[in-house]
Amino acid sequence: MENVDEEQLKRMCANTAVSAVVTIITCILRMRAKRKRISSCTKEEKIQKIYCREAHFKRVLEGYSDSCRSYIRMRPSAFFKLAAVMKENGLLEDSRHVQVEEQLAMFLSIVGHKTKNRIIRTEFIRSGETVSRYFNKVLQAMNGLRDRYMKQAPNEVPAEIANNPNYFPYFKDCIGMIDGTHVDAVLPSNLVARFRGRKGVTQNVLAACTPNKLFTYVLAGWGGAANDYRILQDALSRPQPYGLRVYDGKYYLCDAGYTTMPDFISPYRGVRYHLKEHTGRTPKNRKELFNLRHSSLRSKIECTFGILKNRFKILSAKPNYPFPTQVDIVLACTVLHNFIAIEDPDDDILNENIDIDEDNGEVTNDDDSSVVDYTQTRTQREEDERNEWKELRDQIAWAMWVDYCAKYNGGNTMESGLA
Repeated sequence: MENVDEEQLKRMCANTAVSAVVTIITCILRMRAKRKRISSCTKEEKIQKIYCREAHFKRVLEGYSDSCRSYIRMRPSAFFKLAAVMKENGLLEDSRHVQVEEQLAMFLSIVGHKTKNRIIRTEFIRSGETVSRYFNKVLQAMNGLRDRYMKQAPNEVPAEIANNPNYFPYFKDCIGMIDGTHVDAVLPSNLVARFRGRKGVTQNVLAACTPNKLFTYVLAGWGGAANDYRILQDALSRPQPYGLRVYDGKYYLCDAGYTTMPDFISPYRGVRYHLKEHTGRTPKNRKELFNLRHSSLRSKIECTFGILKNRFKILSAKPNYPFPTQVDIVLACTVLHNFIAIEDPDDDILNENIDIDEDNGEVTNDDDSSVVDYTQTRTQREEDERNEWKELRDQIAWAMWVDYCAKYNGGNTMESGLA
C-alpha cells in the first residue's frame, strides 16, 4: 500500500512539474508574440522612424548655437569626446539598433533635466524598456571613467593657491576643501526617518575638491540626518583607494560643521565667517582676517556644488529610481563634471557666476609613502594633538595679520574685537 502511495506521489509531482514548464513556456511565447505585434511595422514606417530619430539628433547638435548645451548639458566637442572615450575604453559599444552617441544623449537628457522615460521614448522613438536599459548601461559605464577623471588630491601646492598672494604662503600645505551637500532622495517608508533631515528627505554627500573646481573624492549614500563629521570619519576609515586620502603635514579646509584636527582646519568659531558677513567691512583682527580668506578659498567647493546641481537637474529633484541607483547617479554626475572641466574648460556652465548657498547652520599621484593610514584601530585622538593643529591655525592667522597690517595699516598690528 505504501509503495502504491509513493508511486502516485511521484506521478503527481512529475505532472505538476510538466504543467509548470508548459505554463512558463506559454507565457514566454505569448509575451514575445505581443512584443512582436507592438514593435512590428512596415518597412516604410521603420524608415520614417529612423529619419525622425536622425532629424531629432541633428536638431540637438546643430539646431541653434546653444541647443546642444541646453539639451545634453555640454557642448558638441565634449559630447563627441565622451563618446570616443567610452568606445576606446570598451565601456560602451554600438548595438544593432542604438549607437553610443544616442545612448549617451538619452542618458544625459535624463540626468540633465530629470526627463521622464516616456518623454525620452517619444523624442527618440524607442520603447520604454530600451530607454531604461541603456540608461542603466551608461550609468554603469560612468563608473569606468572614475579612476581616469576623478583622482585624489595630489601632495602638492595647487596652482590657484600658489599664484594668489591672499592664500600663499599661508595655505601652502592645503591640498583641497571638503564639504557636504544634500541631494533629494526617494526611499521606502521604513527608511525615510533615517534620511529625513532639516532639508527634507535627502542623501548627504561628502566631497573633496581642489581650488580649480575638480572633485577629488565623493562619498554618497549617507542619510540626510547624518552628521557631517560622522560621514568624514567613515571616509577616513575606509582602506585606500576607497577612503579619503590625507598626507603628513597637509590638510583640507572645512567649515564649522567639522572641527580643527590633524589634517583638517576649520574656521574660528564665534567670528564672522561667511563672505556676505564681510561685505563692506575690513578685518579688525587676525581671526576675522583668517576666516575671511578661509571662507574665500573654501567657497570654491560650494561653487562646485552649485555648478554640479545647475548642470544636472536630477540632483535637485526626487528621482524615481531604487536608492542604489540614486547613489550611482550622484557619482556619475560628479565624474561627468570633472570630465567637462578637464576636456572643455571653456564650457559656459562651468564658468557661469553661481550664487553660493552658504549654509549658516552648522596628474596621477603614485607616491603613497606619506599617506596617513586611518584604517588601524586607534583610540580617540589626544586633545593635545588637536591643540597642535589649532596652534598651527593661530600661526597662519598671525602671519596673515602681520603681512596685512604691513600693507594696509602701516605696520600697526593692534587688534580689536577679540574676546
